[in-house]
Amino acid sequence: MQLSGIRPHRVGFGMQRALIVMFALAAGTPARRLVAQKPQTLRQTLVGTWRLVAARQRLTDGSVRPDPQPGARGVGYIMYDATGHMCVVLANPDRPAWKTPKSPNDADVRSAFDGLVAYCGAYETNEEKHYVIHHVEADREPSVMGTTRTRLATVTANRLVLRPLDFPAGVAEWTVEFERVGGGVPASGER
Repeated sequence: MQLSGIRPHRVGFGMQRALIVMFALAAGTPARRLVAQKPQTLRQTLVGTWRLVAARQRLTDGSVRPDPQPGARGVGYIMYDATGHMCVVLANPDRPAWKTPKSPNDADVRSAFDGLVAYCGAYETNEEKHYVIHHVEADREPSVMGTTRTRLATVTANRLVLRPLDFPAGVAEWTVEFERVGGGVPASGER
């Protein structure tokens, strides 16, 4: 029996094709996409390279100033790796150039140190308190080596804000803000 204009071997072919396509799509979808992702830990979120955006201090009199070391136009990076190591270098681009680059005088050397934050070492996180603790192994200032620096850490999308807990005299709040290099928020599998 022939249906008007439809050959018998073609009946149901559209349904078969739809089922095959749906099965292929379902089989090709990784299971991790179908299950809700576990929230990342602070440590996982920190891993990467971050560029300095701003460093500010609110003084006890209520006024706000740039962090004196990197200055108003500070440049630099902080990096955290998955093995628990970190490194930071922040510099004031407005430091005066040395009059004699091959033999700087004492004032030249002092101005270079005054406008520089540079240290590295191991780090750990306190997930409950949202702290990152830097264990300083090398620093531009030898007397700081072997100490720890604790920061309240907040990560929102591609922004990292660190707030030191110990302030210099006259400082009521200290904020150092970074943006993730590349701008994206890495997926948990990228670490």
